[in-house]
Formats: sequence, structure tokens, C-alpha cells
Amino acid sequence: MATRTNPSGASGLGRRAVTELRESVLAKVATLGAILFALSVLLEMAIRVGFLERGISAVWAVIFLVWGTALVVLGVAGRVLIWWRRR
Repeated sequence: MATRTNPSGASGLGRRAVTELRESVLAKVATLGAILFALSVLLEMAIRVGFLERGISAVWAVIFLVWGTALVVLGVAGRVLIWWRRR
């Protein structure tokens, strides 16, 4: 429920996550990586079901998988290093 001090209605951990995502470039990089990773999984599932043909679709699935994984690792590792240095 929205309050005067918190107009979005988010509380506690959810509010911190939204604030972190708005303010941190590395959190945005990790989020983009997670989206690419999910896209690669969806492409692979579409290939297995038969909606897409194996070939160029499989290549894109692997590209999205590699880039997504790399961006998640980069974003999370960078955030952890920044957090660790500030402590």
C-alpha cells in the first residue's frame, strides 16, 4: 500500500532492490544479462518444441547465452567488489 513517505507502495527489500536498480549501472548490466540468458532459454525451448528450426536460431541462442552469462557475472562481481571496498 502506498504511503506518504513511500509513494510506490514497495517496502523493505523490494524498495531497496528498485532503488539499487535505478542507481547502479552494474545492476542494470546484470539485469540485461539475465534478460539475455532468459531469451536464450526461450529460443532453445522454441527449437526443441519445433517452432524454430535448428541452425541460425541455435547460433543466436548460444550467443545470447554467452553474453547473458558474461553480463550477469560482470554486473554481480562488480557490485560485490564495490560493496566490499566500501566496507
